[in-house]
Amino acid sequence: MIRGRAHRQLTSGTVALLGVLWTFWPGAEATGQFPGGAREVRAVWVTRWDYKTEEDVRNAVRWTSALGFNRIFFQVRGRADAFYRSSFEPWGEEIGGRDPGFDPLLVALDEARVAGVDLDAWINVMPGWKGSRSPRNPRHILHRHPEWFLVDLRGKRHLKNPNDYTILNPCLPEVRAYLEKIVRDITGRYPVGGIHLDYVRFIGRGGKAGHDFPYDARSLALFQKYSGGAPFGRRAAWDKWRRLAVNTVLHRLAEAARASRPGCRVSVAAIQDFQRAREGLFQDVVTWQNEGWVDEVYPMTYVRSPAAFAARVKNVLGEGLEGKVFPGIGVHLHTRVEETVGQIEVTRALGTRGFALFAYAGLFPSPSHESKSDPQLRQLRSRLRRKIFTLNGGSLAANRWPVASARE
Repeated sequence: MIRGRAHRQLTSGTVALLGVLWTFWPGAEATGQFPGGAREVRAVWVTRWDYKTEEDVRNAVRWTSALGFNRIFFQVRGRADAFYRSSFEPWGEEIGGRDPGFDPLLVALDEARVAGVDLDAWINVMPGWKGSRSPRNPRHILHRHPEWFLVDLRGKRHLKNPNDYTILNPCLPEVRAYLEKIVRDITGRYPVGGIHLDYVRFIGRGGKAGHDFPYDARSLALFQKYSGGAPFGRRAAWDKWRRLAVNTVLHRLAEAARASRPGCRVSVAAIQDFQRAREGLFQDVVTWQNEGWVDEVYPMTYVRSPAAFAARVKNVLGEGLEGKVFPGIGVHLHTRVEETVGQIEVTRALGTRGFALFAYAGLFPSPSHESKSDPQLRQLRSRLRRKIFTLNGGSLAANRWPVASARE
């Protein structure tokens, strides 16, 4: 991240540049096309909190497609649980912890086919749980394989955390094999357009004493076999080995998806500071792209200011593959329509070939805790929907407003 005076100079210069670019921009917002026939990707993340019923799922697909979006990242795995009829994991507690009487992923795919939009199954890869209490279902991985969770330098196994995800240990071959089964199960049984991989990264190493991972006996033995020694005093080798473990997870999941469903698109949600992610979280998206393991990267460039957003987007575009990096726009942070609209305009002015909005609850009423119901926010969503509709080439003539049923 660029800070201080240099950051102010870059953002002010970026604003001036955008004014010039926008003047001559050929109008992808109307045509959706780029040189070579590529289509602008207009994506929305639909979280697992955004639906409880079959009607919620169908509305999510209908309403987003009606605004001109052509890609939906539909979350089907949150914390080693399922929001589809999984062969391996229990139903997510957010949807009741049991079969809801419909298959959310199957319903979403059916509606996406009718609407003519792409739908990718979005999974949280490494998270194993979140919360201070244990999962209710005894089939959950936390109950069946607690030894797969990370152990810190003091020997404490991290199973539950009220504020953040606890994650599975990517350094263990059995964990990697298990995650591969999950991806094969989804891509082999459901006609998804792609698999969208989130949280393909290590846990952050905080400043607390002992807050480093993994120091369980099995991981240390595997590192000993790899390096010929223990991690103590050998930070470079220890980091490299952990980065290789995360790389292996990503590579195997991508291979599994493509083997189960030829042509399956593989994308990742990424920390927006690629260098920090590589060094601190072992998320090496530059290598993943250069090796051809992933097709698309969606950095979470979440910020309120369009100028600051432009600076972040320029950074990620400079590191990622051309035409394969699609900035994420954090609608959940925005308090004004102009913030979201300005950032969509930035992506077009900089020629990114697409963007993704986080998340659905910032656009439509939703069961999600993020979908606030006070009159001011309802009005904000309504105004934002209409503006996005016109940005995506729609007409606001009375007989062409397609989401009247979503009025608040």
